[in-house]
Amino acid sequence: MAEQIKVKIIQADGETFFYWTLPGKTVQQVLEMAGLESGGSCGGQRNCGKCKVRAEGGVSPLEENEQHLLMPEEIRTGERLACYCIITDDATVYLDLLAPDYTVKKRVSHYKPDPHNHSGVEYKSFFIPGQQQETSVPLLDRMQEALPEYRFELGLDNLNELYKIDRPGRPALELHALVFDQQTVYTVEREKKVTLGLALDLGTTSLFAALLNLESGEVLATASQSNMQRIYGQDMVSRLTYAKEQADGALSLHKIMINNINAMIDDMVSQIGLSGDRIFKLCAVGNPVMLHFFLGLTTDGFNSAPFSGLFSTSLEIPVAQLELRVNRLAKLMIPPQLGGFVGADMTACLITLQKCFDTAFLLCDIGTNGEIAVCNKGEIWTSSAAAGPALEGGALSCGMRAGAGAIERFRLNDKKLEYQVIGNAAAKGICGSGAVDLLAVLLANDCISREGTFTDRAEEYFTLREGNDGQEIILLDQADTATGNPLIFTQEDIRQMQLAKGAIRTGIDILMKKAHLQPSALEKIYIAGSFGSYLDADNLLKIGLLPAVKRERIKNIGNAAAEGAMITLISNTGLADADQIRKKVHHVELANQPDFQERFLQNLNF
Repeated sequence: MAEQIKVKIIQADGETFFYWTLPGKTVQQVLEMAGLESGGSCGGQRNCGKCKVRAEGGVSPLEENEQHLLMPEEIRTGERLACYCIITDDATVYLDLLAPDYTVKKRVSHYKPDPHNHSGVEYKSFFIPGQQQETSVPLLDRMQEALPEYRFELGLDNLNELYKIDRPGRPALELHALVFDQQTVYTVEREKKVTLGLALDLGTTSLFAALLNLESGEVLATASQSNMQRIYGQDMVSRLTYAKEQADGALSLHKIMINNINAMIDDMVSQIGLSGDRIFKLCAVGNPVMLHFFLGLTTDGFNSAPFSGLFSTSLEIPVAQLELRVNRLAKLMIPPQLGGFVGADMTACLITLQKCFDTAFLLCDIGTNGEIAVCNKGEIWTSSAAAGPALEGGALSCGMRAGAGAIERFRLNDKKLEYQVIGNAAAKGICGSGAVDLLAVLLANDCISREGTFTDRAEEYFTLREGNDGQEIILLDQADTATGNPLIFTQEDIRQMQLAKGAIRTGIDILMKKAHLQPSALEKIYIAGSFGSYLDADNLLKIGLLPAVKRERIKNIGNAAAEGAMITLISNTGLADADQIRKKVHHVELANQPDFQERFLQNLNF
């Protein structure tokens, strides 16, 4: 057997630990096995150039392809790509170039409980006679006789716990039944306790969870994590390919998501001093692919036309087989999906806008999988646009997620570039909101043309040079960054932003046409999603991602998908309301529209 070697890993916050492995593993593989983020966005295809680390000791020399993906300044400072760098002997790996996950911005939700819409969960107090020596009546029989109108679905461990307090000769015993939907008793307890519900928004890039008191509707705790499925690809297509081509690919993606969610559950219940077995009800939303991975269902149907999964109607199922750290009797609700890659997350967004259905509005959940809805007086058209990761900071040369060190705002003031960094730290890269701002700044100052190429005017504001991907501008000199390398924005970065913007705007235009609406007829444009909450509406108009409307008609509504999941969780009519919404929806497959290609090419321009 080959002798194991020791890898010392030093994280961005200075925490150090050791990992033992066999020679021949890449740094990326070692990080993934250690449960750490490698920072890449290509799923190990070795072409994004994002998984930058520093490595010393027993590592392979720089490869030619790796050298092509790094800038000369990065090579001089000893940077390597984790997917290329092979561990050959004891080595040290520094992760100071990566943004730690715990700095990712928390998703925004505007949810407030509705006291008039009860969750259907309540305690029913009752008495049972104690055990009698002469005529012994089983415990469960006595409880059923005391509450004949209810159906008991108790766990075996619950019965064992009650047996301990049901001693012979004891007088009448007061108990409390936890009743769901006015008919089913899930547990019987000696004392009333807090009963929890869990709302989940399963995004391609990040996951959000909220823990609610089912009786009051109050949010007790929230948690947000990066979706660690990203180690197998930053977008859905990469993950679908991995699930199809690897023997245990689908199972791996399922387990990663379950582990992600369990970590958030552990975090939240520890915050409020309870345990996961108090969670009796769950509602999960997400796009169809994420929901299939979550449930452990095959995703083969999404690999080719007609791009369909195993279900689209609403579901209410036992959660026991998912290995989540919740009560074994808990039930899981999933609102209906709307067609293609438009999932229960869009349904959840629409749940929050039910009072607006008699108006004309556009709803955009901007992300890796951009989901769009257009409503015209109660009739709704939906579609999805494969925007890719560019708008969220991925696929850009200096792009990163919204964490410490990410530039989230840009502006030009008297020809001087001003910027705002998350966490007031030294700049490491640009997140999605910063990239949108930067595009708007470049357009407003004629630094890029309508077609997206750098102009001579750019040299008045920036250093313009020739790079590996064509022309590029230097935004920050190496002395002003945390990495010691200049922060650049390239011609290819602009192209990636154009492709993402073009995909979403084309989807909007086609749905507007289906709904017989002109931009002037839109009463509101709602921007949903955690990423959308940080976007500057004026800049979305400037780059042409949104139709030309008055600025005051655009409203950021935060993480409406999570809010809709909470409403469904708490409401006693949640799934029924969602099913009614589905009946109003027409799903449109963009690629099948005869004018799709022409519109897309037009929308690439600014």
